[in-house]
Amino acid sequence: MEHSADTTPHGLRNSRRLATLLLVLAAILFVLSTRYHSLHPAMGYLKAFSEAAMVGGLADWFAVTALFRRPLGLPIPHTAIIPRKQDKLADELGRFVAGNFLHGRAIAQRIYQARPGAKICRWLAQPANRALWQPWLAARIPALIRAIPPEQVARLGSRLLYSQYDGAKLGQTLASLMQILRQQGLDRPLLRALLQQMRLWLQQDQTRELLEENLRQWAGHVPADTASAWDKIKAGFKSSIAERVDDWVAGQTLEWADSYLAAVLADDEHPLWQAYGRQFDSVVLDLQHSPTWHRRLQEGKQQLALSPALQDNVSRMWQQLGAWGERSADDPQWQTQLARLIDPLLLQAAESPPWLRRIDARLAWWLRALIERYKHQGARFVADKVKAWDSRQMVEKLEHGVGRDLQFIRINGTLVGGLAGLLIHAVGQLLAG
Repeated sequence: MEHSADTTPHGLRNSRRLATLLLVLAAILFVLSTRYHSLHPAMGYLKAFSEAAMVGGLADWFAVTALFRRPLGLPIPHTAIIPRKQDKLADELGRFVAGNFLHGRAIAQRIYQARPGAKICRWLAQPANRALWQPWLAARIPALIRAIPPEQVARLGSRLLYSQYDGAKLGQTLASLMQILRQQGLDRPLLRALLQQMRLWLQQDQTRELLEENLRQWAGHVPADTASAWDKIKAGFKSSIAERVDDWVAGQTLEWADSYLAAVLADDEHPLWQAYGRQFDSVVLDLQHSPTWHRRLQEGKQQLALSPALQDNVSRMWQQLGAWGERSADDPQWQTQLARLIDPLLLQAAESPPWLRRIDARLAWWLRALIERYKHQGARFVADKVKAWDSRQMVEKLEHGVGRDLQFIRINGTLVGGLAGLLIHAVGQLLAG
């Protein structure tokens, strides 16, 4: 018997009432056909139909009810199946989800066929979307940085440095990174941020105390028993500076350094910027082509990779990077620089479809590995959630979902049972006649 889907409580109640009404109707027909059996031979057929309909309807009522609760509240064995087997059903459901839905290879294939790289690039390239993803990405980068523990970053960097790079490759990699910074206009903002941090450091009281102590130590190491004129000047200077160095000397030194850095930051044409540009280009060339630099990098690479100081510095830099990202998340200039980093990737994706397909393949492979690694945890999560459900609420949810179909089983059982009884009675009459 076909019917339209209706999972609302109202639809379930109507179906239940109809099934019960048919059962009651079968019982009334059975009473009437038994009471007036002698009035007409057709009453025998009506009695056979109603009797079998009652049996079929009652049997299906019992079966449907036993799934969710105990019929009439009686402690009949093998009833209230779903509440009693809730934990087992939860485990089976979790295994079913893991085995049939969290299938890494099938999901990875669907991801690859969907070409996510091209879709993402098209969306990122649309001018109207830049106002959405640039602030969003700038705000999320600090959270992504915090999600990776600094000590893991340090260990990974050390392993890569130790095993993957010789001196020449290390120099070329560093040169490429510096060129990328220069091409994207990030080298000056980074140096500017460093100079601003230096100004903050120079303005701290601890810096003044450290400078005073260093001056005293320097003065204390000047040799006193020398013969040359310069050495005599130093010796004479030694006896006085150790006694006269004070807050004024340290303060003047710090004020001069701070004023110099302020002048550099205020003037983009300051000689320091020009000297920095020349030195930057010189270092890039040396890193790319100088055998001396390559040999030095190779000699120091292994010692540097295993250095606890390097790991400690990388950890602190990672933490400072996260803090700087949080402070700069709302800076339009920082958001513009992020866009300039992504624009070359979008251009390469447009000019090289094979490169984009490799990105899709890597994304699909990564997702497959992630699913295969964590699908059992997903199954356990599903099972635990089902086990945590209240049994009464779970029964109500299931009844609202499939209860109407189950009530039609009762209806069909009543009608089919009645027809089967009628057929059996007719065959019996035929064989008896």
